[in-house]
Amino acid sequence: MSVTAILLLALCAVANGQGSEKVVVGFYSEALCPGCDQLAESTMNKAVKEVGEIFTLNFVPWGNAKLIGGRFECQHGPTECIMNTVEACIMHYNSDRSVWWPYVVCAEAHGYKQTLSIAKKCAVENKIEWEQVNVCQGSALGHKLELDAYNQTMHLKPPHQYTPWVTVNGKHLENTDDLIQVICTEYKGSDKPAACSNKHMHVSSEPIELCKRD
Repeated sequence: MSVTAILLLALCAVANGQGSEKVVVGFYSEALCPGCDQLAESTMNKAVKEVGEIFTLNFVPWGNAKLIGGRFECQHGPTECIMNTVEACIMHYNSDRSVWWPYVVCAEAHGYKQTLSIAKKCAVENKIEWEQVNVCQGSALGHKLELDAYNQTMHLKPPHQYTPWVTVNGKHLENTDDLIQVICTEYKGSDKPAACSNKHMHVSSEPIELCKRD
């Protein structure tokens, strides 16, 4: 293909909206938090299914945990810390959202009953190499990945006040029922998915049970 033909194809793609940047959605979460479970299973999962092609999802499993003397102290105890690290390890080894997001939905569906056994079950169901992840969650690599999640969370502006904390293109979204609508509005391409034309983009869900930051 000639250089001229390649340039013409690129120009057509831009004209059709295909060159538009994807919206960036941040989901700052913590395992065992009821609200994070709710959001993952409902509104966020609906957004991934219906308008997933126009946004990237930055899932950050730290939440309201604290870093004290190099150690992690989690709001819901040691199990939360382990489950957060499992999620970080799974994303480290599986960068494709179509692989790691179904795991998150599966694990979060178990709410406060999440354990390593549940994590293994959800990983196997989604064809994720469990032994690799299990080694990671108890290793220096797992610790480093959670430090990365800590740093991302601590650099939020404004600082998060609770979990789940959602941002769209860096701006905090207070009413997560409006997530799909806001994603569609923020996306500037003309190639919007059919769901963006739906008059009922507002998702009516049960009130989210927030986990307040100490």
